[in-house]
Amino acid sequence: MKNHEVPGKRKMKIPRWRLVLYCVIFLILGIISVIPGGTAAFRAKVMALLPVPRPHELVLSPDPEKRGREHGEKFRWQIMFLDKLYIRYFASKEKFPYYLERAAEVFQGMDPRWTRELKGMADTSGVNLKTLMLGNSFLDMGLNASGCRQIIVKGNSGVLHSHNLDWDNLGGIGNYLVTIFRSSPQQGRYRTVHLGFPGMIGVLDIINEHGIALSFDQVGISNGKTHLPVFIAMRDIAETCDTFEKAEAYIRKMPPGMPFCLGVSDAKTGTMAVFEREFNDSNVFKRLPVDGILTADNSIWGENNTKHHTVDLVTREKNPRNPLEIQSLLRHPKIMLGCNIYSLIFDYQNNCFYLASGSVPAAEGIFRKFPLF
Repeated sequence: MKNHEVPGKRKMKIPRWRLVLYCVIFLILGIISVIPGGTAAFRAKVMALLPVPRPHELVLSPDPEKRGREHGEKFRWQIMFLDKLYIRYFASKEKFPYYLERAAEVFQGMDPRWTRELKGMADTSGVNLKTLMLGNSFLDMGLNASGCRQIIVKGNSGVLHSHNLDWDNLGGIGNYLVTIFRSSPQQGRYRTVHLGFPGMIGVLDIINEHGIALSFDQVGISNGKTHLPVFIAMRDIAETCDTFEKAEAYIRKMPPGMPFCLGVSDAKTGTMAVFEREFNDSNVFKRLPVDGILTADNSIWGENNTKHHTVDLVTREKNPRNPLEIQSLLRHPKIMLGCNIYSLIFDYQNNCFYLASGSVPAAEGIFRKFPLF
């Protein structure tokens, strides 16, 4: 008897039928991989067999470190997956340590509250602090590009602030990571509701208890000289500004870095504008609505240039004035992108918002209704 064999036991032999089955599966996967669009089509078929996941929800404490610990404890596995499947692919293995140090430098120059929050998240999630810092500043360093669409209108009952988040699906798991974060107020900071992903302390869309809402579109690749990640700046604006005028003043003083297109609306006064900053520039353009309609995509339109942009042309043709009409527009084939992870409508006057998520493109699916405050 060979010394590595256990007496009385024989090695299990794989049945021939199972070997044939494995070969057939690998053959099918191989064929799919060489067919244009085949992998995406196969994934879509598989996803169609699974239930559409609901968005996560989390209420967070006002204290930064406690808030970070709550976030990391709730989404420990999701944050670890994002680290392994997404963040580590921002740069080559050789360059990755360099960007970790760059991210740490950025946070050293920021308000310590943001580092305290990430420190609490690192302690409970088990993910390295510098990795979380990079995950919250990679876009500003020019390590990724994304596309989005915004439509803000003065509806029949008030401002409707909507946004399609068009991203690359976060390494294939974006469907399962869409999260509604509800932030408790504290001295000097307002109550907010925002959309994001586990591991993010910044925001993609946010609205505060005073009706100030912000959404983000990327309009270019940063040169990497960021001093304040745009997602964190958006959260800071919503938490500290109770009027449109204060939000505008903050945006105009943001340090040079990330090129952006920010849609901002004030539901109480009906004021709205798009603020645009070009690549490697500190100048900010302000574009106002025309006939109660304001739209944006991933390009700088200038102050009045809305005549040749598809999003604007289609929106004006349809003239949406209620949530159902906005939903129909967000899934319009000339507006919705194939990588649309979620589609959102803030309706402050009716204290609710509508969110489609869990499938890609999300806007084709069901818009669930949630309370705001």
